[in-house]
Amino acid sequence: MRATRTTYVFALLAWACGTEGDADNSGNLAEISPPGGGTSTSVSPNASAPSNAAAGQSSGVPSIGGVGAPDPSSTSADNSAPEGATSITEPDTDGPGIADAWGDAGSNSDTTLTNEGQDTPSNGGTAPSGSDGVTTGSESNGAAGATSGDTGNGEQEGESGEPQDDEGSAALELVGTPAHEERATLPAVRQDHGAAALNGEIYVLGGFTPQVTSSVQAYSPDTNTWRDVADFPAEFHHPNVAVVNGVMYVTGFHLGSSLRVADPRSFAYDPVADEWTPRSPLPPGTERGSACVATIDGKIYLFGGASDRTLPDASAYDTELDSWEVLPLMPALREHCLAAAIGGKIYIVSGRSGSIEGVHVESWMYDPETQSYSERAPIPTPRGGAAGGVVTGRLFVLGGEGNPENGSMGIFPQVEAYDAAADAWESFPDMSIPRHGYAAAVVDERIYLPGGATRQGAGAVADHSVFYFASAD
Repeated sequence: MRATRTTYVFALLAWACGTEGDADNSGNLAEISPPGGGTSTSVSPNASAPSNAAAGQSSGVPSIGGVGAPDPSSTSADNSAPEGATSITEPDTDGPGIADAWGDAGSNSDTTLTNEGQDTPSNGGTAPSGSDGVTTGSESNGAAGATSGDTGNGEQEGESGEPQDDEGSAALELVGTPAHEERATLPAVRQDHGAAALNGEIYVLGGFTPQVTSSVQAYSPDTNTWRDVADFPAEFHHPNVAVVNGVMYVTGFHLGSSLRVADPRSFAYDPVADEWTPRSPLPPGTERGSACVATIDGKIYLFGGASDRTLPDASAYDTELDSWEVLPLMPALREHCLAAAIGGKIYIVSGRSGSIEGVHVESWMYDPETQSYSERAPIPTPRGGAAGGVVTGRLFVLGGEGNPENGSMGIFPQVEAYDAAADAWESFPDMSIPRHGYAAAVVDERIYLPGGATRQGAGAVADHSVFYFASAD
């Protein structure tokens, strides 16, 4: 058994299925400052929230069209923006491509979706021009689109056991050969779940098994075995998951089997007592799942997400005060994306809006001090529902859905990593079992990837793999 561990956390989300929706997401935004000269809204611990308030009811939050996923009981969905809705523009997609550091990591070619009954993305869902030859640039948080581990995205645990931000100078030199290795399969198929690294173990939470579930299970990398832990208080999927100071938090999720009902409730899990405790819910009108999750200095940050539509909301939860703060809106709609803290900043990459094929290339850096967003190098292979984590100071993105290539089943095999110091991307060998709708957690510089689905929309599997850099000895 290892004497010491490094644990990171990261979050990502993936819907069981999506609708063909429209969202006007065009334009340029480089620097976004807080509305009204930097004013934010604090919410007291006693604040309550409706279980499914309409999108756009929160203070300063525009109502935006684009449904994240269909209602299973309905054959169609209205994805148009309500009358008077405010549109959100997105950054220009031109930018650097990707440097292939480890050989061919898959095609980034501009292609047309050929799967029957699905539309071609109309909002920048292809790799940016100039991406054929790119130079670019640790454990993590996960939800079926977002998860976390022991210390939060991109933070590493120091000798005291307290989270220490990876004070982001240059990324570490890559040593060893990138490897994908299969591990003990999940006890049952599972997708659209959360994941987190907690006390050296990998937790999976909720999702579809294949029915929606409240079950939570933990995996030991040392023994390569799974065990049951206390069920979550509700059947849920697409949770926003993070770990801070040895406690695992779920801050919003989707309730039951519906893909359109967002629940604002938050809970904290104590691994010693093996029990869940209610915490302050998300502020009224900001309830959502499928958000991008990161942690810094004891706070859990949520970016984007979905209720009955894709949202641009941003929020911060103070785990010590048990209170929420509403942050400036994201520059654009986003859900099923990844976020990670590196060097005191939060980086938001990947994701989609409106539909599975509505993927986006834009990346942003969020500065918690100035509460502002800055555009960063676009991801070479845009996708939603991917998983990832921080290793060697880089944010790795693995798999995802929305792939228009024939024979892909709609799934991306690509593995790409963002180097925040260089503002650049690198490519790595493809996944051996490409998946989406899963979450990742990092322990000892290894990214664990439990569950997911092997075809676009549904197709849950019990596969479990780990990505790491194998040394020669």
